[in-house]
Amino acid sequence: MERYDRDYGRSRNYRSNNRGRTRGRNRGYNSRRTNQSGGGGFTFIMLLLMIVAGAYFLSGEEGKDTFNEWIGKAKVAVSEFITPTEEVAATPLPSDMTPCTKANIAKIVAYTFLEGETIEDTTGEDKLWYSKYYEYLKKDPKFASFDEAEAMEVMTYNEAKQFFSDLLGDGVGVEVASDREVGNEPLTLKEFLKGFEQALEHAGKKDLLKYEELSILATTSTHEAVGPWQVLTDKGVYGFEGLILDPFIGYTLQAVVKGDEILGIVDTLSLEGKIGECYIESVGSGQATVKVGDYTLTYDNQVVTENEVGKICNVVLQDHAIVRCEMVKEDDTDTLLRMTESYVEFEKGGCLPFAQLAVYDGTGQDFYKNTSQLFSGIKVTYTMQDGMVQTIKVVDDHLANSIRVLISEDGIGTYSHDQVIVGSDADYTLIYGDQVKGFLAGQVFNADEFAWEIGKNKVTLIASEEKSLEMQGITRQDQHPLYKGQLEIYKEEEGYTVVNSLNLEDYLAAVIPSEMPTDYGLEAVKAQAIAARSFAKSHQKSNKYIKYGAQLDDTVSTQVYNNVPANAISYEAAKSTEGEVMVFNDRIISGNFFSTSCGYTANHGETWAVGEIFPNSTPSYLVARQQYIGERAVNDMTDEKEAYKFLTKSAKEIDAFDKDSPWFRWQLTLDAAELEHVVNSNLYNLTTHYANMVKVKDGDKWVIGEINNMGKVKDIQITKRGEGGNIMELIVVGEECTIKVGTEYLIRMLFAPIQKDSTKDPIVIVRQDGSEIQNMALLPSAFFSPDIRYDDKGLISKVTFYGGGYGHGVGMSQNGAKGMASRGYTCKEILRHYYSGVEIKKM
Repeated sequence: MERYDRDYGRSRNYRSNNRGRTRGRNRGYNSRRTNQSGGGGFTFIMLLLMIVAGAYFLSGEEGKDTFNEWIGKAKVAVSEFITPTEEVAATPLPSDMTPCTKANIAKIVAYTFLEGETIEDTTGEDKLWYSKYYEYLKKDPKFASFDEAEAMEVMTYNEAKQFFSDLLGDGVGVEVASDREVGNEPLTLKEFLKGFEQALEHAGKKDLLKYEELSILATTSTHEAVGPWQVLTDKGVYGFEGLILDPFIGYTLQAVVKGDEILGIVDTLSLEGKIGECYIESVGSGQATVKVGDYTLTYDNQVVTENEVGKICNVVLQDHAIVRCEMVKEDDTDTLLRMTESYVEFEKGGCLPFAQLAVYDGTGQDFYKNTSQLFSGIKVTYTMQDGMVQTIKVVDDHLANSIRVLISEDGIGTYSHDQVIVGSDADYTLIYGDQVKGFLAGQVFNADEFAWEIGKNKVTLIASEEKSLEMQGITRQDQHPLYKGQLEIYKEEEGYTVVNSLNLEDYLAAVIPSEMPTDYGLEAVKAQAIAARSFAKSHQKSNKYIKYGAQLDDTVSTQVYNNVPANAISYEAAKSTEGEVMVFNDRIISGNFFSTSCGYTANHGETWAVGEIFPNSTPSYLVARQQYIGERAVNDMTDEKEAYKFLTKSAKEIDAFDKDSPWFRWQLTLDAAELEHVVNSNLYNLTTHYANMVKVKDGDKWVIGEINNMGKVKDIQITKRGEGGNIMELIVVGEECTIKVGTEYLIRMLFAPIQKDSTKDPIVIVRQDGSEIQNMALLPSAFFSPDIRYDDKGLISKVTFYGGGYGHGVGMSQNGAKGMASRGYTCKEILRHYYSGVEIKKM
């Protein structure tokens, strides 16, 4: 690849603006070559240091305004103070006049010697930027000599000598080179860092400091998208707390960094800045706009033309203008298949390593900005240097009529396969790198016996047209499953990962019977086909499974695939609805569905949480709806008495679409011992893994707490129901503590009716047809109402849950669809009933 500067290919990480801590204002900087004496320059820089220190004694808007004013004056002063020479780009400039304050040292030491902890800013708004570092260093006795009152003093040579002696102990010498008299003279940053490197080497931590060449592009005061105390560089975003970098925007500096924090500036290497592999967004009116990771920058333009717009280029900056531009060769359009932590797999280009990636949007949407937005199957171009992928540009995000499915070993969620054995009753093909080999019908591929080569971890097996591949190492419904299309087998560090790439309609034919019995009636099955296709299309662009090279998996985490083989009815349903999806406001919707309703469905936003936000917004097509014919049986399902009245009605009393399902009504009765066992069996898991929705009462507050046992259960209080009657939140009062649980899934988990003591009888749920289901992993639904009996001590002696339905309750009830089909509803009428306001369109 042609380049004008080989330094361009270094990895860049354009990080989020939110760095998790507040940065202090700038302090100190490195001067460039000047025509003034060292003493004059030193006095000037110390004056700037005092100015910045003073800024920190101000707070609020006044302090911010004053600081910005001082920064402006500093920029002017620097420009007048510096007289650059033409040799500056070729010769590193001296940093002998850069002083090293004790605040600098506190920050440097905190970032290096005390690892494994986060430096929390708990010092308050009235403190200075360096206060947290002094607070942090107090934790270690060997740093007891650090005194915040001396923070803005410049360290002397003798003090440095004593510092290193205290740090390393007697008998370990650290030499700090100097061309001047030493003793009580001020130490420069370069001198300190050289001695500090020796100290780190003695401590076995030499690699903690890293020197980085950085072109300074923008800071928080020059670009609104750059966060507080962040600086955008050609290598990504860094913190620069305690430093002044604004005067050096557009220049190239040598910095000492630790992780994503700049600890000090050592030299000014060039009065020019460089941006490697940026995206040219637009040109016009004497300016050019470029994308650098997530950030948009505009420069005066002398050289960029319309030919470079939409291209990846290397540019050189001078005086806030682009003075040189070179287009970087992009590889031909390819399909991104897989992205792990260390490599990207392309369909044609194969597996290529990367460290960090800049992502650009070449589709015109201005949407794709980082790797978290990429998905398996997206069309891209990419650039490389030194064998590493540097940038990815999205050129087309439309999906082909195919799908990539991650195959689990157990049908539940274990994606690592101990073995992979594949056969077929027809001829099939193996592709391994450049090798192509034919297998005859009956021949078996065994991954354990295959001759894998180092660096080549993928085998692709392709079935003959209209034929299938049999995975003989796993079972579904007591038989080996058959897969159309191709199986991609990845050899991992442990075990194998398998991805099935196939036509979308063939995929749906194997989803339908796995999610709904095909004897429910053709119109119901066709409704399931459209809902499943909508779900698949709306989730294919998720990056959840990109590390495996897939778009969805074959479990309930997305939708169940090939657990039950495709049959004639499922193929007919897929073919007769081919390409049809549900659309709302021109977007394909996620067609949520579940097994059985209680007579009402639930609002989407009253069922699932988004982080700690619950309830949240509900799309108008996923709202709670009545699922029976006739007038409302009750007025308000959010009311406890009304909910109890409805859930204790039998199927004979309600002309519901789901009334013939055994799960339409169910009962669970627990005595005191069973209730205590069930709740306490799940407390630890709930309070440790779902702390966002499971809180413990502490006085008048609800807090996060780890609970193993609450003792006997004293009470169950339903505190919030959704519009459809699903329990959104409840409180359980125990002898030892009280907990609050939110969302239907966690409530179902809390009361999971399973007896884990093998010496005791199983816990039984009785369905409306009299059938009994033992030891369920979850309560059937959150549509239930408790009938509680108390003993004379105020404890629960027995509770009966009167419940209805099976599943989360959002979207289409499959048994309801069956009931509607039996009454003569068409598939589209069924879908429009469950998904209000949607259109059925052929894509």
